[in-house]
Amino acid sequence: MIRQSPYILLVLATCIWGGNFVAGKALVEHIPPITLAALRWGIAFLLLLPFYGKQTWRLRTEFLRNWKMLLFLSATGVAGFNTLTYVAVQYTGSINASLMNSATPILVVILTWLVMREKLAWTALPGILISMAGVSWIISRGSLSALLHLSFNKGDLLMLTAVLCWALYSVGMKKVAGRFPSSPLLLAQVVVALLLLIPLSITELAVKSPQIAWNSALISGLIYIGLFASIIAFLSWNRAIEILGPQRCAGFLNFIPMFSAIFATAFTGESLKMYHFLGAILIVAGVYITNYAMKKRQTNAA
Repeated sequence: MIRQSPYILLVLATCIWGGNFVAGKALVEHIPPITLAALRWGIAFLLLLPFYGKQTWRLRTEFLRNWKMLLFLSATGVAGFNTLTYVAVQYTGSINASLMNSATPILVVILTWLVMREKLAWTALPGILISMAGVSWIISRGSLSALLHLSFNKGDLLMLTAVLCWALYSVGMKKVAGRFPSSPLLLAQVVVALLLLIPLSITELAVKSPQIAWNSALISGLIYIGLFASIIAFLSWNRAIEILGPQRCAGFLNFIPMFSAIFATAFTGESLKMYHFLGAILIVAGVYITNYAMKKRQTNAA
């Protein structure tokens, strides 16, 4: 049933990534960001290999034939986005980072128009803007002054680059949709991403020489981001893109800050406020309006 429902897949993916934001924020205080990304995808590789290693190996000729696209997907969505996010939160606040992340749906719509020559979904923009308003309301804690007094630094630029990486990845996944099975494709992306991340991680460890205090909480966090955020969420997201396309999926990304607030409340002791509920209503309404407009346009085109 889940395989046949892209909307369940999208909610599942964004829910897991909402938890990943909370887990990653905590983990990056103990593990350097590039090394954290390398560990995350190393765990994902070890979990995927026993199940999809042989199938991926049989497809190696096809992957090598499409090596440019594989490198592009690995560099943007697998290695790039999460690594840049982990680095960015060291220099910028959560308000700035979340605001930039909420711009992803609009970037996806524009890039799909430019790269894939799909008609610009003007009817979807009102829903996207409503959803972004909900995101802004949550992350500013219902305070207009918090939004008006934002300051920008290199962390903001890094986060903006991360957002662009994810938008490019979403559009790229649509271009390869149907060419390869989802799981072997993800494993191939992880292998390439690790080839990019491991040398950078070794350099980072040599320069920073961090003292990592391994404990059960740290290991549990790594398992969460390695299994759920890296495998289940990615496979769910990629499958939904195959079914609906990047434009219709993009609006669901604004669920991530809402789920992040829920997880932060559950695990960090924060309490739910009225601005959480009002923001969540705007997000859900915006996503619904966006998908209704896109679905109606696709139906009229058909």
